[in-house]
Amino acid sequence: MDLLPLFAPLYSGPFLWVALGGLFLGAAASRATRRTRTARDPERARTRKWVLVCLWLSVAVILGLAAVFVPGPSRILNPSYAWIAGTVAALAFIAFRFRKAAGIPVLVLLLALAAVLGLFLQSVRAFTGETEIATVRVLSVQPGSMRLQLVPRGDEPVLLTMKGTSFAPIVRVVIFSDFLVFLGVRTWYRFEGMTSFDDSLRQQDTDFRFARPPGLSERVWKLFETYERWIPGVKTAQTELVAKRAQELSTFGIMVENDGGVQIVARQGGG
Repeated sequence: MDLLPLFAPLYSGPFLWVALGGLFLGAAASRATRRTRTARDPERARTRKWVLVCLWLSVAVILGLAAVFVPGPSRILNPSYAWIAGTVAALAFIAFRFRKAAGIPVLVLLLALAAVLGLFLQSVRAFTGETEIATVRVLSVQPGSMRLQLVPRGDEPVLLTMKGTSFAPIVRVVIFSDFLVFLGVRTWYRFEGMTSFDDSLRQQDTDFRFARPPGLSERVWKLFETYERWIPGVKTAQTELVAKRAQELSTFGIMVENDGGVQIVARQGGG
């Protein structure tokens, strides 16, 4: 883990890329509709005009691709982003095309609109977002034991045989203040392994521990755990244990939510 989550609002969502793409698209349209006949050198002015149009369009296309591939293709499917791009492009066109009459008022309106929409989308995403850290597939369930396939995010699958009837991920989380969550900081985690429980919720003795747990290093976790009250913006550093009853041939996702909670969610076709 590093400080990249602090800058998440700048790159992790489509809004910034879409808005900037609309801005350059509007600038290109404005330049394309300008007349060059009255220029001192019409031929040179015409050449410069279309060079700038191609340049602004190229930047708009690059930003559009960034809006798709930086946050992930699934997130750009929201129709609201098309409206955002169109609105920004229209306002940018008016601001650049009629700079003397409407440039400053439209620019102020554009900045205000971008700020309002950005804050709204960010607030929704900040408090409803989640990160999948692993998936668990229940291969078989026997009286008093279960066979699991654990697939940590970005790592190789692990086969586990555990006592009991319910499994639980061992996840240590660092929960940040609401203000930092609003700015885009996600809960930091250290996924240490898996444990299990019987029907009476008694913890069993077949825990699995990663040799190198995904997420925070042990040194960083201990730093947060020891000095959390002195670190600005940190609410708490704690261990979350959430158990799920094993159901044969079911698949579950282990999720860390932005508010610090850990959930085990059944996947489609699972139990």
